[in-house]
Amino acid sequence: MGYFKKQNLAINLFFLSILFLVNCNDFKTEKRSINKQYNKPMDNKIQLPRFDINKYEANLKKNPDYEGYQKDQDTYVKQYHSVKEGYIEENYEKSIVENYVEQYISNNRFETFQTYNKDGLLQSVTHYFADDVEIGQWYYYKDEKLVKTEDKDKNYPFSLDKVLEYGKKNNVDFTKSGKLSRFYSKTYGSYIYELQWNTGKKSADIEKSLFRKVVLDGSNGKELKSEEYYINPLAR
Repeated sequence: MGYFKKQNLAINLFFLSILFLVNCNDFKTEKRSINKQYNKPMDNKIQLPRFDINKYEANLKKNPDYEGYQKDQDTYVKQYHSVKEGYIEENYEKSIVENYVEQYISNNRFETFQTYNKDGLLQSVTHYFADDVEIGQWYYYKDEKLVKTEDKDKNYPFSLDKVLEYGKKNNVDFTKSGKLSRFYSKTYGSYIYELQWNTGKKSADIEKSLFRKVVLDGSNGKELKSEEYYINPLAR
């Protein structure tokens, strides 16, 4: 009997170790996919994308309300254009186009904007999270040559990935909900993350929801402030 128990224990430990490795690999894959979205290199060593003006015009001709297409199950590509200053456009007119834009909108709140000139040549690539948080490497081009780069993460050694991990440890997935911003704070004298989310808890009368607000140091992730308060989501 003793041998049988030891054998079962060994088998159980083996399967637990396999499960642990699978979970770790899933996490690493998820993290790599996040990084890949907004740190993809766009230098002169690769073929730069061009805006397909003819296809865009054909889509507008077929459907004047055309806005874009579903790239895959995770990403929608919104396509649009802006006109030169001083002009008002009722219908598409190529002669007054200033820029064409492709906005890659993922279902995990990451967005990439690729802006092209009137001839469809790439001008810039910019990245955002949760609508307006500037992230990753930004690239600027002229005549399809890289002329400038900006690192929007340079003031945040405590990376966005780590903030997302922090959120999951506190039962909130910022790739799906919650508010997240980052900026230089005069109050703390440093670059910070400001987080806010619904904890899912209710007040005694069930009319209010308990929200939590946290401020993290952008250098090391230290909690500089943490508070909870009730909000009635139906109140106006």
